[in-house]
Amino acid sequence: MQSNKRRQWFIALDGGGSRTRAAICDCTGRIAGMSVGDATNPLSRQWEDVERTIRQLIREVCEQAGASERDVSALYLGLAGADRTEVKARLQSAFAAEWGERLQLDNDAVAALYAGTWGAPGIVLIAGTGSIAYAVTADGGRQRTGGWGYLIGDEGSGFDLGRGGAAAVLRAHDGRGGATVLTRLYLERFGLSCPAELISRLYGGANPRKELADTSTLVEQGARLGDEVAAELISRAAEHLVELADVSLRKAGSELPVVLSGGLFAADTLLRREVLRRAGFSAAIPAVPTVVGALVAAMKGAGLSVDEEIRQRLMRRKTGT
Repeated sequence: MQSNKRRQWFIALDGGGSRTRAAICDCTGRIAGMSVGDATNPLSRQWEDVERTIRQLIREVCEQAGASERDVSALYLGLAGADRTEVKARLQSAFAAEWGERLQLDNDAVAALYAGTWGAPGIVLIAGTGSIAYAVTADGGRQRTGGWGYLIGDEGSGFDLGRGGAAAVLRAHDGRGGATVLTRLYLERFGLSCPAELISRLYGGANPRKELADTSTLVEQGARLGDEVAAELISRAAEHLVELADVSLRKAGSELPVVLSGGLFAADTLLRREVLRRAGFSAAIPAVPTVVGALVAAMKGAGLSVDEEIRQRLMRRKTGT
């Protein structure tokens, strides 16, 4: 049996605004370890915490696989914003000295895309904590539409949907909006007795962005209960998301497959149904987690072709040595 010391390993991280997943596989596509940690979006979390989380996840998957970092052929960090100059510079400053040419940095959208296309060109429409449409064209070009963060963008995202739900609760409390079941759902979620208490609870929270993004499930729940306010929020979010994909397709100038990714698309949600109903394009749902797409990117970036045999092993997603 070949020893771990002679085995070729690939580590990949898929980091967004809510959590980060890491995985390690060998050159045959056998996944030997997976781990989950805190968010690693450098634009919405303290850099020291981001670096600490990345290093911890690397250690954890290496330990699971029985691998040494020196035996890793590629470390792929697919993080939100990692393709931006200032973020890339920080990541390189922290990791380039020890990882050298083995370090691969990219936007987390690429990993999400490759989870659906296995490394082929396409467009990924992401609706998670944030939202973005990201295209990788046949000539290797990159194009982004949206994804400008929760302060000035991220339309149709979990944060946008949750914020809209909270705003609807307060509008109803003021008398400026219609009564909504969201009032009960939000008060129960946070253990409050009055909508006005939402202000101090949300603004005083440790991570208001994540807390509001998490309440997007309440909007989904309200819509399933027949609440008109919640249903309108779902409809508006779907409209924004379809617009992102349509514009991205137009900018790409060619027909590309569209992959739906992110927490809001992971299950058969009303939002996913509404996006598929409105879409004038063919959309696919990945059969594997985004972190597997990150492993594909790591192997592809190291010059390894991901053939059908490797693909089948990656789809098993088994851990252990």
